[in-house]
Amino acid sequence: MFLKKRSFILGFVFFAVLLSGAPQDEVTLLKWAGPPGSEPETFREWISSHPYTDLSIESGKMIIGDGRAGTVTIITEQSIASSISNELAQLISNLQQEGYTVLSYQLSGGTPESLRSFLQTLYSSNNIEGALFIGALPIAWYQIENDFSYGNADWPIDLFYMDLDGNWFDTLEYNSFYDSLVPGQDSVYDAHSGNVAPEIYVGRLLPTGIGNDTLLIKNYLTKNNAYRKDTIELQHRALVYVDDDWEYWAPWYAADVALLYSDTLLVSDPETTRATDYRERLDTVRAWVSVFVHSWPAGHQFHYNNYASVDYYMSTEYTSQDPPSNFYNHFACSFARYTTSGYGGGRSIFNQSYGVGEVGSTKTGSMLEFYYFYLPLSQGKTLGEAFKDWFTHIAQGGFNHTELCWHYGMTLLGDPFLKPTGHTTGIVEVETVSRGYSLSLPTLDLFSQEIGIEFGLPKSTHITLRLYDISGRLVRTFYSGFCDKGHHSVTIDRRELRGGIYFIHLESNAFTLARKLIIM
Repeated sequence: MFLKKRSFILGFVFFAVLLSGAPQDEVTLLKWAGPPGSEPETFREWISSHPYTDLSIESGKMIIGDGRAGTVTIITEQSIASSISNELAQLISNLQQEGYTVLSYQLSGGTPESLRSFLQTLYSSNNIEGALFIGALPIAWYQIENDFSYGNADWPIDLFYMDLDGNWFDTLEYNSFYDSLVPGQDSVYDAHSGNVAPEIYVGRLLPTGIGNDTLLIKNYLTKNNAYRKDTIELQHRALVYVDDDWEYWAPWYAADVALLYSDTLLVSDPETTRATDYRERLDTVRAWVSVFVHSWPAGHQFHYNNYASVDYYMSTEYTSQDPPSNFYNHFACSFARYTTSGYGGGRSIFNQSYGVGEVGSTKTGSMLEFYYFYLPLSQGKTLGEAFKDWFTHIAQGGFNHTELCWHYGMTLLGDPFLKPTGHTTGIVEVETVSRGYSLSLPTLDLFSQEIGIEFGLPKSTHITLRLYDISGRLVRTFYSGFCDKGHHSVTIDRRELRGGIYFIHLESNAFTLARKLIIM
């Protein structure tokens, strides 16, 4: 059964809150779905070709915003920084316009401990709220002896960089003879205590084994800018695609996503959910895709024919199909394991046209209690802020073993400063600029139903005139096209707007103007 009745989806929001408190071990476990004999690359295999070295801070700078937002940092691998300098400068400019103060650094080498220490310094001195890692920066690993019932497991862990005041320990090492962990040290963390909630959020851009790293990151940052400029921001609707093992929970999962996008399509019939159907649905334009399926870094495995048959959607198809989707939440085993060559979570954002953000796991496990992620997003928070809010909720009272198995691999891929609800880049009240450009609102008559907008152009040019609400959501585009020089006016019917704060936004390649509009 698949549903597209908005009232049905929204009707489950309250029940989703109730379900979020259900024991997590009731949810069917994810499992590695790779070919027979395949298994995750271990830390010992990975470190042999990625040895830790001394950290070197090549350069740094501060770009001050106007105080509307907090302070964030962008840390870039030094060897690629010059090749992406223009795109990186554009991202920093966009963040500055959004009100952020940006601390930008180029780093080379380093250990997980030295990078975390650097973040601790930035947090204590500048109160950073989040970070974006670009390129091959140090990667921390974690290990446990009993991962659910699957045995020993180790995996990359970005929570290590998010929790800056907790205690992380390396007290055990893997012994191949006994196939178990024994007392010792092996540069892999195995214990976490103290205040385990995150202080900051982290997003990562690392196109491991997907293609030319520099070109892929350049293209990603170009898409990132286009998303902020409303060029590739897609229709605010979502697909929730739930394979057989989680059909029971599907309506609640969809209800949580519907907090963000009320137009949410749920597909969960066991005989419908298969790769051929998923592939076809990905061709429909949607801002968000949330898929629940057994996976491995190279693909998804869908069951059908009363669970007797499987077919596959391969990770390479996120590149070749290039789906018209901005964001993904992959409830999919190890799909965001960014140390694995060609991993699927990376391919979903390092494709050509639309992908800009992904949430997934580097291990067997994923996100649960989705309400605490999608509610902040629906309130206009960024991906990073919502991710941190969700992790903070999960961390209440500390992590038990089940929560550790489910969530310690959770990772945010892409720019964590993006908002799925849209951006307010440049949408602040500014003074009339020189050279003859102007935008003005007359004194509002409380008894008039009409609001006049007037603007002047010193020459004929292409413009856009838009109305945004306080969260940055686009309410209306009044005009987009070529406009003659001179004075122009547009009228708004006040009765079509709810009470609140809005911004009138006039923009061309030569200027950006905005005015605040308050509707009582």
